[in-house]
Order: sequence, then structure tokens, then C-alpha cells
Amino acid sequence: MIQTLLALAVMAPSLPAQAPPQTLQWQPCPGAGTSEMVCADLPVAVSPRSDRKIILKVGRLPATGTAAKKGSVLVNFGGPQGDQIALMRSRPEIFAKLRASMDIVTWDPRGYPGLSSPVLQCDWGVLRTPPFPTDQAGFERLTAENRARGAKCRDTDPSLFDHMDSASDARDAEAVRVALGEKRMNFIGTSYGGTIAQAYARLFPSRVRTMYIDGTGNHSARDWARELGAIARDQEHFMKRFLDWAEPGMERRWQALVAKADEEPIPAPQVNARYDGTQLQALMFQKVKRGLDQWDEVAAAIKAAEGGDASGFATSSRYPYPGLQGGGVKECLDFPRPTTQAQVASTVKRLREIAPNTGAAFPLAWHAPVTCAGWPAPVANPPKSLPKKLPPILGAGTWLDFAATKRVVDQVPGSRMITFDGPGHNLFAAMANPCVIDHVSRYVITRELPPREVKCS
Repeated sequence: MIQTLLALAVMAPSLPAQAPPQTLQWQPCPGAGTSEMVCADLPVAVSPRSDRKIILKVGRLPATGTAAKKGSVLVNFGGPQGDQIALMRSRPEIFAKLRASMDIVTWDPRGYPGLSSPVLQCDWGVLRTPPFPTDQAGFERLTAENRARGAKCRDTDPSLFDHMDSASDARDAEAVRVALGEKRMNFIGTSYGGTIAQAYARLFPSRVRTMYIDGTGNHSARDWARELGAIARDQEHFMKRFLDWAEPGMERRWQALVAKADEEPIPAPQVNARYDGTQLQALMFQKVKRGLDQWDEVAAAIKAAEGGDASGFATSSRYPYPGLQGGGVKECLDFPRPTTQAQVASTVKRLREIAPNTGAAFPLAWHAPVTCAGWPAPVANPPKSLPKKLPPILGAGTWLDFAATKRVVDQVPGSRMITFDGPGHNLFAAMANPCVIDHVSRYVITRELPPREVKCS
């Protein structure tokens, strides 16, 4: 969850031509400076049943080739966040091969701070993840706090707040496709943008030409409880890389430290905090996932915590506790949420049995459920399987997120995954991996998938 999508549109002769309902008036983007990027305003309905319009700011990097343009590529880098145009403007080089024959297009998503309007007046800062409630009374206090926090945001624009889910973003993407006059969409989604891509695939399968997802969660699971178990196994597998690397006995020591912290939180005096076992698991994973150059530091943090000082687990002195940015305005509409403490306790117990080293200390099992319970709007876009008649799609992922992305890709016959044997997140955009960029660019332009078992380094 902490972490970014791209979508694409090109011509396809099998669908009838569709004239755009309006002409996009391109002009220099606000604050673009010397950038080649141009922007236009696109009115879209706030919901399928509403006549009210909001304004999306659409951005475009024009094609650079001299040959006839082959279409457009629509991009969302994930987050979820609103400054997609600024993100695209900051990394035009990753689109160089695609721009030889295509325009690269993005939009600032509805409701978030960015260039689209209106913007919800919410707290978009880092939200600390509360501890799991230990009884029903504690769960009810938590839901009351979540409801009040959400209502404060919702009161600024109720109809927009209720339609901040990824399916609403997918409908906005479809409006962009129509306004561009494209017949089918090439959709590439990185990180949370892959959730929007999956929503687009469900709502508009006949409009997908190519789709690339990178480092995304599986929002297309048939059974959410089973998917949480799969994520727990993914986390545990990743953690075992570190534990197998470390000195003998580290796994036993780590589990003993977590159990000790659950009995009595361990002080972290350098950041004025105290960590229980779940917090230690979450903070340790944040460090371990960065790769081998952090692992000596993690081993030292474990040793210091055994001596009574857990300061080495803090990833930030300003935000010493686990948390995520953005307040859950989209996530709370996209994912299931618990209604009782017993449901929370049952899930946590099951995930700790599956993954004794990492437990339930990951965002979709911890942060999302405990910050979305009691949300003042119902889940609008729950996980649901992809349709079978999609064209083959392409995916990629690092150690961290290969497995979850593959669970999406495997739902579509003939699809392929790019393997990357290393840490990180978002190979195409954030990491700008040249090998991945080559494969994705070729696929989007020609619709030819890379060979099976293809690897990038």
C-alpha cells in the first residue's frame, strides 16, 4: 500500500471508430516550466448516476517520432496520490521508446491534492497504524474514531468522498480514452495503480488492448481471506531470506524478541517510542525489504533490542511508529473491513500461524482493517476476479511483490510475468529498470509478449 500505475490507449481496427464528445484543449501545464508536457481539462461525472461534473486535469507527453502516431499510453504511477502529472513530468526518459510512436497520457486522480478539482479537504499526512483492539469495547472505540475522522473529510464533499474508489478512477480513465478518441486502451499500472488497472479490466474488458501491471496487490482475488493468507506467506518467504543470511539462531531470537515485546513493549528512547511485537515485525520488514545493504543494521537492531533498546527499528524520527500516508480515503472503499473484534482476532491468529516471523504486520491485514473499520461510506469496489476474455497481460515484480502481481496475471490465459531477482518496488517507473522498460515498450507497441520465464536484472 504505500507504494504506484500506467495506462495506455492505441488504435485497433476491430472496434468501430468513436468520436470524442469534446475536444481536449491542450496548453502548457501549470508550473511545467520548460517541460514538453501539455495539459487539458476534462469534465467527468462524479458517479454513474449523477449529473454533477468534476474536472480532471489530463497531462500529455507528445509523441516524438516522425512517423504516423500509433495511439496513446495512459499512465498512473500509484500511491494512491493526486500528483500524477508532476510524477510523469519528473521522469520522461522512461517513456522514450514508447514516445517514438505514441503519446504518453496521465491524469491527476479525483479528490486528491493535485491539479484536478475539487480537492477533498482531508488530512493527507501520515496516519499511524493503531494497535489491534483486544476486546469489543476497544474495537468500538476504534470504529468511532475512524468514523469521526472520515466524516470530517466526507463533510467537505459527500458525493465525491463516496466515489473515491478505484472503480471510479477506472471510469475516469475510460472518459480519458473516449476524449482522446482512441478505440482501445493500453493500460500500464504500477503499485496501487495496478488496482485501478484491475478495476478498468473488470469494467471495460473489450476496451483493453494491452495491460501491464508492476508491483501491485491482487485486488482480483475470489476469496479475500485466502488472499491475506497468501500475502502472509509472501512476507514470510521474504523474511526468511534475511533469517537464512543471518547468524545461526537468529530466527529463534527474533521470535523470542517479538513475544517479549508483546508482553511488555520495548522502549526506543532515541525516538521516544515503545514497540510491541506487531510494531517490531512491521518496522523490521520495512528495513529488511530494502535489501542486503540494510541487513547488518537489522541484525544490530535485534541485538540492541534484546538488551532493552529498540531504537534501531525506527525508520523515521518524525514518524517512529508504523503508518501510511493518505488517510485511507481510497483504500477504505476498495478493501473489505471487519465489523467485530472477533473477526480481527481470528484473522490475526490465523496469519500468525501461517507466518510466525512476520505475522499480520502488513498493511492489508493491519493498517487497512483497523483504520477503515467504521468508515462513513460502504465498500464500493471490493476485490473481484478478472473477466476471462481479456487479452493476455504482462506483469513484473521484485522480491517484495512478484507473487501478488503473478496472482493477478495468472487469471488471464496466455499472460506473462517478468522476473526480477532482487529487492525494490515498481520496476518500470520508480526503479527505471532498462530491461523491464524494453520489454514493456515492445509489448505495448506490438502486443507481443516476452518469452516465458524472462528475467531482468
